[in-house]
Parts: sequence; C-alpha cells; structure tokens
Amino acid sequence: MLGWPPHDCCMCFVPCRLKVSHVISRYQSSGGSINHSNREQQMSKKRKSPDDQGFEESPPAGSSDQGLTDEKVKAYLSLHPQMLDDFVLESVSAETLDRWLKRKTSSKPADDTSAKEVSRYQDTNMQGVVYELNSYMEQRLDTGGDNKLLLYELCNIIKTATKADGFALYFLGECNNSLCLFTPTGAKDGPPSLIPSGPIAFGTTIAAHVAKTRKTLLVEDIMGDERFPDGTGQDSGIHVHSVLCLPILTAIGDLIAILELHRHWGKEPFNLSHQEVATANLAWASVAIHQVQVCRGLAKQTELNDFLLDVSKTYFDNIVAIDSLLEHIMIYAKNLVNADRCALFQVDHNNKELYSDLFDIGEEKEGKPVFRKTKEIRFSIDKGIAGQVARTGEVLNIPDAYADPRFNREVDLKTGYTTRNILCMPIVSRGTVIGVVQMVNKLSGSAFTKTDENNFKMFAVFCALALHCANMYHRIRHSECIYRVTMEKLSYHSICTSEEWKTLTQLNLPAPIYKEIETFHFDINPFEEIWPAVFIYMVHNSCGKTSFELEKLCRFTMSVRKNYRRVPYHNWKHAVTVAHCMYAILQKTSEMFTELEKKGLLIACLCHDLDHRGYSNAYLQKFDHPLAALYSTSTMEQHHFSQTVSILQLEGHNIFSNLNSSEYEQVLEIIRKAIIATDLALYFNNHQQLSELLSSGVLDFNNHSHRDRVIGLMMTACDLCSVTKQWPITRLTANDIYAEFWAEGDEMKKIGMQPIPMMDRDKKDEVPQGQVGFYNAVAIPCYTTLSELFPPSSPLLKACKENLGQWEKIARGEVEDVVPSRPCDSGPVKVDN
Repeated sequence: MLGWPPHDCCMCFVPCRLKVSHVISRYQSSGGSINHSNREQQMSKKRKSPDDQGFEESPPAGSSDQGLTDEKVKAYLSLHPQMLDDFVLESVSAETLDRWLKRKTSSKPADDTSAKEVSRYQDTNMQGVVYELNSYMEQRLDTGGDNKLLLYELCNIIKTATKADGFALYFLGECNNSLCLFTPTGAKDGPPSLIPSGPIAFGTTIAAHVAKTRKTLLVEDIMGDERFPDGTGQDSGIHVHSVLCLPILTAIGDLIAILELHRHWGKEPFNLSHQEVATANLAWASVAIHQVQVCRGLAKQTELNDFLLDVSKTYFDNIVAIDSLLEHIMIYAKNLVNADRCALFQVDHNNKELYSDLFDIGEEKEGKPVFRKTKEIRFSIDKGIAGQVARTGEVLNIPDAYADPRFNREVDLKTGYTTRNILCMPIVSRGTVIGVVQMVNKLSGSAFTKTDENNFKMFAVFCALALHCANMYHRIRHSECIYRVTMEKLSYHSICTSEEWKTLTQLNLPAPIYKEIETFHFDINPFEEIWPAVFIYMVHNSCGKTSFELEKLCRFTMSVRKNYRRVPYHNWKHAVTVAHCMYAILQKTSEMFTELEKKGLLIACLCHDLDHRGYSNAYLQKFDHPLAALYSTSTMEQHHFSQTVSILQLEGHNIFSNLNSSEYEQVLEIIRKAIIATDLALYFNNHQQLSELLSSGVLDFNNHSHRDRVIGLMMTACDLCSVTKQWPITRLTANDIYAEFWAEGDEMKKIGMQPIPMMDRDKKDEVPQGQVGFYNAVAIPCYTTLSELFPPSSPLLKACKENLGQWEKIARGEVEDVVPSRPCDSGPVKVDN
C-alpha cells in the first residue's frame, strides 16, 4: 500500500484543467467515505446558528413532554452533534457501539450518505481513485490546456472527496502581495478570470492568513474565530460554518495558490481526516503535475536555446550596420516576452544621456514589426524608468505604469498610446551598462512575469555580446579608415619622387668599380651617392638586364632607400653591403641557383633590415612594443618582410609583375625565408643541422629542406660580412654596431634596468674581448661551413680570421685600439624608436 504524504507537505504545481465526472462517480460508487472516529480531537467550542432559534429548550423536570417529537430530537442532535458524542461516550458501552457498527455496515443502503461517513480515507478504493486521478492528470497535462482551470477542477474533486459544500481557489496577484479569486467563467460565460480579493496580511480573511503563514488551517467555526474578522471574504460567507484552508506550494516552498473548502451551517465541521484526504489528493496530483512541469520546463528551455541560437547566428553570421543590429534585437525581444512595443536606448556615459533614433511604431509589414528611424532623441540618464535602469543596472518590472511615480505620462499624452506595464532590462558589457531595452504592455496576460524576466536576462547577455561586437566592428572599420589615410600619407612621403628614379636610370658606374665589385672585400663607402646604381648593376649582371623592368626596379630601389631609417648600423649602407656580399657569392656559384632564387636573394638582402629601429627583438618583446604584439617570434625580421611586400604593392613598384601567380608566390616565399633567416637566434640550430648533414655526407641540394638551410647560412654570412672586410672598415662598422647596442642599454637604464655588458657603454673596455667571443662562437664557424659548401667563398673565412687576430691582439693589449677616421658619415647616431 502506498503511503500518504504528511499534512503540510510542499506540493509543486502547474495550474491545470481536468474533467472530473468519471473520477467523482467512481469515488462515490466505490464506497469511499470519511471516518470521523477522531472526533475527540476536534474543538468542543459551543456554536449557535441562526437556525437554532427554531428549537425550544427541553421542558424542565416535572413538566409535560408534549411537543417533543422524534423529529425534533433528531434535528436538535444533528445541529448539536457534540451533545450526542458526549452522551454516547458517557452512557453507551463499547459492546453496544460495536453492535451498532456491525448492524450499520451490514444494512448500508446504496444512497445512504451517513453510512459512507464511516469508512476510512485510507481505503484502497480511495487510493485507486487518486491513482486514476494521477494518470488522468498526466495525460491532460501532456496535451496542454489551461493550467489554472485544470487546478480548479482538481480542487472540485477534492471538494467531493471531503464532502465540502463549496470551495474557493485563490492565486497570487501581480506583485505576489495580494490574492485573486479564480472564477472558471467570466462575465457572460467569458473566459476564466481573476478577481482581486485583498492583500496577503493577518487580521483579514482565512485565505490571506494561510497565504501569509503557508500552513494548513482547519477551523470549525469561521464566524467565531477572532483571527479572521472578514471570514472567507465572500458574500456567501454568511452560510459558511467550517473551513479547511490549504496552501499550494512548489517543491522549494514558493506559494502558488490557496484552496479554501467550505461546509455550511447544519453540517458537521471538517476534521483531521478531511484534511488528510485533501492533502493526499493534492500531493498525489502534484507528482504528476511536477513531472510534466519538468518536461515542459525542458521543452521551454530547448525552445529558448533554439531562439538564442537563432539570435546568435543572425548577429554573428552577418555583422551589419548598427541600426540593423538594433532592429534585430528589438524584434527578438518583442517575440521573446510577447510585448506590444519595444524601445532600445544606448548609453552615452560621457554626456550621461540615453539616446535612440529607432522607434517601434506599432505596425507590421510582412509579419514583422516596422521600426522607423527618426531624428535622434536624447534625455538625461537621471530621468525616467529607463534612466534608473541605466544608472543602477537593475531590472524593473512595473505591473502598473501609472501607479509608479517614475513613469513619465507625457509620452502617452503626446502619442495617444496607453502604457499599462513595463519590463525594463539593462544590457551590460564588461560591467558597464551600454544599453537599456524597454518592453511595453504584455499582450498575453495582465503583466510581465518572472519567467519573462529570467528569459529576458539570458537574452540580454546575447544582446550585450552582439552590441559589443558591433561596436568593436565599427571601431575597427573606423581604425581601418584612419589606417588607410595614414598609409596614404606615409606612402606619399616614403615613395621616391619621379626625379629620383629617373635620375637613377641615367647613372653609370665609375670604371674602377667594375673590377672591385667582383671581390668580397669591396668597400662601398666611397660611393654613397651611387649605391642605388651599384645595386641595379649587380641585379643586371647577376640576373640579366631584362629580368626586371628598369623603371620599376629603379622605383623599387629608391623607395627601399627611403624606408631605411637613419640609425647607426641597420641602415641603407648596411643593406647595400649585404646585397653585395650575396652578389659576390652568386657570381661564383651561379650554376647552383635558379633565376628566381637569384632574384629573390638579391632583393631579400637589400630589404632584410627595412624600417629597422635600432633595437633588438628582445628589447621590443620585453617592453611590449606593438611590433612584438604583431610578431611573437623573429619580430623585426617579420616586420622587414612585411615592409618589403608593402613596397612591392605600391603602384609602379611591383618588380615581379611579369611573373605568373605560381612564380610570384615562389619568389615571395624565397624572400620571406631569406629575411627570417637573418634572425641570429635561428642561426645556431640551422648551422648545427647543416654541419651534421655535411659531416654525414647526406647533404642534397635537390632536397628543399637542405636547400633552405644552405640559403639560411648564406644570408647569415652576408649579414655578418662586415667582419670580412679590411680591418679599418671592420673596426668602423663595429663602432656603428655598438652605438646601437649602447643606445638600447641607455633606454634600459632610464627605467632602472641593468643591460647586459655588451649594451652597457660603461663597459667599453670589454668590447675587444666581446668581439673575440663573437668571432669564435658565430663568425668563424659560419664562414668555415660556407667555405666547405662553396670553396670559392673561402676569402670570407680568411679575412674573418685575420680580423679575429686583430681583436685578439687588442684584447691582449699587444696593440692599441685605434678607431680609424670615417671617410663618409652616414648620418647621426641618434636611434629612432
């Protein structure tokens, strides 16, 4: 046998509708009834009804008993059952009572109501009725229906089961601080309605008392109970004698409704058995309702998730103009909470104002709301309901707009629109209110519900994300416009003039250069004015005069010169020097490289330090320079390649325009790899791998990976070629290098950091020893391997060893470190950032 729930159990309900005739008839035909054997637990308070006046008092002893009939005695005992109880308990033996009970149960007529009162509520037939009720309610709830009406008809079953004469079902008012009487039919057989029945407070009605305490009350005489001066609060309350009032609660204790059962004068009051029957019915029904409520909740959540997914796809699949985005938000918001009108205001925190220029005019086109763009309106953030939401970031759900002093009625007066209720929600991004959505007039229902609030809160998160992304998108668009304008100005100042490139086309090299330029030790210092012409000559001599259009090659070369900064070492002179070293190597190994490789390597050498700022990669990364944010590894080298591509994309500068797309991609990749290889941090691993390939005899020039490593070593050798020049040039170049190092060290000292010795100008005396270490660790191994790869490059190794010897003598103090005079000054030593 199933156990009954406790008297005050919490019941989780979704109000619902149920036709109950077959359930009631089964209950009555089953012999189900209520036992009043616990009568001694009831109140013994004397009661007097208006009908008592129709009965005369018993005549005193010795008087005639004429006029006292059986009918009058039965009627009197019916109105005063307590007297009969007292008489039976005092004067009738247990044996007699048992005999009476057997006689009554054996001769029970089918329509004898009093006989039914004997059976206990725990009767198995009653449990069958409740079980059938449970199954039937599950079926009805699954198919949907009016929740309040279904709960009303459930209460009608409980009324029959407890032999009540009537009942009332109350639901909570809009603000959960009042009760409303539910009527299954409104005026003129209209739809169900809720009639306001007063506040939830003590000292009023029994329903209000139970709503306040949330505990079941059983009252034998409602008119005589001082706790409830207003009784049941209904006009028919004058006929009500006994009341059983039960709260209907959710599983977490939230109040949903109040069930109030009535018995009229002349009927026996409710007792604990009736209370248990009512509680049991509600509890069993709550199981079915709760299960369906959970399923409905999951279905609703799925529906909401689909809705939000649709919103997300609309927002992020097509980031459009801000007006279009705001219109989407307003349409979705209206559909979500079923509102009549919608307004969305953005927040201007600088001016402390709300503003909008898109308004819901209450019309539809092709089933969608129409929003009209008008002149922007602005108002102070200190005014109105929307202003308060923008200031506090709190949700406002106002069931009666005209009863709220914050509501501005002037808007309704001007528009002729009547505002009944408002749901106002902030849109918050990164802890700041960036907008306010205001929904006006709930279409289905008297006001916006808590469910509307919860759904809208979740939707507001998506709104905030969409608005934030839209704002970021428009900021990016704005930044792109600024970037284009900046690039246009930069291009104007970084592109060579027509006079410059035209002059270059007419330049001829001095006769002595033609011989010297073929040597590794060639010194370009005396020819600064014609360095561009020197490069043009090397390209033509290595790749052929028809390899590039002369006009484009001259434009490109002169613009590259303009984009080198005036820093001590990583400047235009260094670029031409490195390009010459590569030219000298290619001249002696030309058969080993393709035409694309020759072109790519010469251009890579000329551009390998484009826009160098005179600072190391480590410095840029340590101080979070924007370039370090763009390129996390080989920072400057990647920037150099980017600048190279930028110049190639300038009008009239694409020297590779005669190549097809495949060749163009190949040559750009050659240039990219070559420039990245000049990052000295990559040299050590590359040199080790290449040395192992050489020593093991497996080096294959047809292998792309091996070939990339060889080119990488060639780029390092060319980048360091100042150590292979004649000693005076090498010594002067070392000065330029240390000028940059010391400038970087000075910047570190300014912020309290100690630079490494190589960058500390206070440790100038350590330069010779530092150079000895650099030669032995980097330069000598590099040129040794290069000479093994290309024996004609051995003069580089020889010159490097000679310069190492000079540094060793200075480090040992054998000779004085004399810096030669500079034949040609390339510019100030100032380091630009």
